[in-house]
Amino acid sequence: MMKKPMMIIEGFAGLRESEPFITTAENKKNTKVVIDDWMLGPKNPSNERDANPEYWIALGKAMQVDETEARRRRCSNCEYYDNSTMTQAKMDKIPWNQWDVDAGFRGYCHKFEFVCHDLRSCQAWEEREFEFED
Repeated sequence: MMKKPMMIIEGFAGLRESEPFITTAENKKNTKVVIDDWMLGPKNPSNERDANPEYWIALGKAMQVDETEARRRRCSNCEYYDNSTMTQAKMDKIPWNQWDVDAGFRGYCHKFEFVCHDLRSCQAWEEREFEFED
């Protein structure tokens, strides 16, 4: 994998952070891989209860769950989804594309290194584990 360029975030709560982050070209390439190979979708996401049945049924079959369970498995509750404030600031540098439109809130997928969205899902979904303090 190619070395990511350094990104400097200034003015974020007085912090200055410099660390690798994807480029627009990498985001485009990685998004296409997830669309083509991991069933990223649906193409026209919606919070409507019965929207996109073809996608959710197909994803459910791929995940070996029913449609209802597949609909519960959104990027927003996936182990790899990051919508932290610092990550949002980094993603602001990545221009919106057609997959951003009407897809909900942007988040970063650490598994595939691309900008994903809370109304989408893919075959690589894994349940987020929460740690609770005693």
